[in-house]
Amino acid sequence: MGEEISQEHFDQQDFDRFNERLREETSFVRSLFEQQAFDNASRVLGYELELCLVDAQGHPSKVNQQVLDDCANPLLTMELAKFNLEINGNPFDVDANVLSHMDTDLSELYLQVQQTAVGLGAHTVLFGVLPSLHRQHLHADDYMSEQHRYNQLSHQLIKMRGRPVHLELQGEECLRIDKNDVMLEALGTSLQIHMQVPFDEAVDTYNAALWASMLVLGATPNSPLVLGKCCWQESRIGIFKQAVDTRNQQEIRDGIIPRVHFGKAYIDSMLDLFEDNFYYSPILPEVIDKPIETLHHFNLHNGTIWRWVRPILGVNSNGDYHLRLELRVVPSGPTLVDTMANTAFYLGLTEGLKRCGDNLRARDFSTLETDFYRAAQYGMQARVHWIDGHESSLKNLILSHALPLARQGLEKIGILDSAGWLDIIEARVISEQTGANWILRHWKQHGDTSELVQTYLQHANTNTPVHLWPAP
Repeated sequence: MGEEISQEHFDQQDFDRFNERLREETSFVRSLFEQQAFDNASRVLGYELELCLVDAQGHPSKVNQQVLDDCANPLLTMELAKFNLEINGNPFDVDANVLSHMDTDLSELYLQVQQTAVGLGAHTVLFGVLPSLHRQHLHADDYMSEQHRYNQLSHQLIKMRGRPVHLELQGEECLRIDKNDVMLEALGTSLQIHMQVPFDEAVDTYNAALWASMLVLGATPNSPLVLGKCCWQESRIGIFKQAVDTRNQQEIRDGIIPRVHFGKAYIDSMLDLFEDNFYYSPILPEVIDKPIETLHHFNLHNGTIWRWVRPILGVNSNGDYHLRLELRVVPSGPTLVDTMANTAFYLGLTEGLKRCGDNLRARDFSTLETDFYRAAQYGMQARVHWIDGHESSLKNLILSHALPLARQGLEKIGILDSAGWLDIIEARVISEQTGANWILRHWKQHGDTSELVQTYLQHANTNTPVHLWPAP
């Protein structure tokens, strides 16, 4: 959940100073857009992967600090809960073999964490929501990582809301829970794919990524079991939307969009998204003495607005500014090979959908948003709408439209090592054995989350794609 801060407490003067720096840096960003002063050639692929740490019984293991200390690798970072950490992969220029480069990088980093965890009596595993989590694992005093950032997020969240965080998910069963801190966010772990794109393509890429997000959800769910309740196929989507909702009751009545959101419309300029950030009060108003050109406060604030497709303004090693998108929809797991397949599908589908141009924008945005949440609830069985307005199951749309577009999209940007990854997506969808469906079958047959996690871990450690796992 972002970079650590040094400040432990904030007062009104801090908020005023931060807002002033934010205005100055946003004004500078406007000038960059007016001058079109962005990299207009490079394509770069990056990623972040959040993972869970469990003990021999499959229960959460509070060893993230020890793992990080022993690994001593700057590409590994803290997460909110002591049983999670994050791999921040190396970025790669998009070329014919970029997916193979990412696969090698991810495998090496994951192996380092895995071996280090084993030395501490723990194991690494990739879930969207760890099924063995129980309510006691959300106690901040025992399970929140010891960073100022997380303490301040909790404090500011409740202060801004004026009431506890309420989570309610209605699936096969209903989950309700109230918390006086930010720890509900620790339920979910995800894969975040970063796409740096040429400036001239950024708007079309963003609009296409919204469509791709809805379709990708149908093929990738891995979060159906939350605190012992069967909720959504990808419950993490519903959890995160509610877990860091800073709106008070009046702001909800006024129709203010929550900090976690799908979007409010198709866009004509990436600048519109950054200017929308002013609708949200700062959460972590730490002021740092850095030049305006570093955009420190601008990016810190942007990092506390959790769009499912997040725009990011970055700086290349040569000092040039660039635009990239952080695709935040996909859950972690079940395996590294599934992670790579999901990445190839998301990247290729986004590129392929750009070819549809204005046809994407012709469809009602509110319908697309509704379909996105349907996909999170029902997975590939969700009834959603295609670009032409036709309604069908997500399974049918993925097989008939999305996969061909993904293949075309990857080919269009010169990626030649994609066939095997997309074949995994196709086989998974045909078999309907996603991570979510495997978890649900095991749970309904055995009713034991410890056994579930241990069996899942055994399969995951073979790096066999989930659609080939034996039935529970």
